[in-house]
Amino acid sequence: MLSLDYLVRVFPDARFVMTHRDPADVLLSVVDVYADIVGGFTDHLDRRYLGELNVTQWSTGIARVMAFREKAADRFYDIDFRAMQDDPIGEVKRLYSWLGEGVTDRFEAHMRTWWAENAEKREPHPKADPQAFGLDDNVIRPLFAAYVDAYAGDSRRPERQKESAP
Repeated sequence: MLSLDYLVRVFPDARFVMTHRDPADVLLSVVDVYADIVGGFTDHLDRRYLGELNVTQWSTGIARVMAFREKAADRFYDIDFRAMQDDPIGEVKRLYSWLGEGVTDRFEAHMRTWWAENAEKREPHPKADPQAFGLDDNVIRPLFAAYVDAYAGDSRRPERQKESAP
């Protein structure tokens, strides 16, 4: 998300699949994963720094991808997180259709098997304390408001693209 302009210089025909969910709702989880990873390499984990770093990276990335989309909207396929949860197989089929690829019965069966097995193995993860990372919802939400309004709002779903490849 940070360097799409450079990516398309190298891959001029690139297309992008973008899943949408309110970043403010997932940022704590992302920062907590960073802390788990970084914590394996240090005895002095700076959770506040990790919070600040992720807020900066995510808000910068969102701003850049939205600007990029203004000049390349036809290169994007949008999948709403809630839609993916509700109908993962249907969402993947629509994506493949947009890419100009079919989904065979065998491929669909494997997707269904993977989805069921993955759901059974998923372990609950305790929720981290946002205060430990210096995350303040009142500061974070405004950073992502334009994106949420455009793509990840509760009452909206990204517009469905054409069913055929561009």
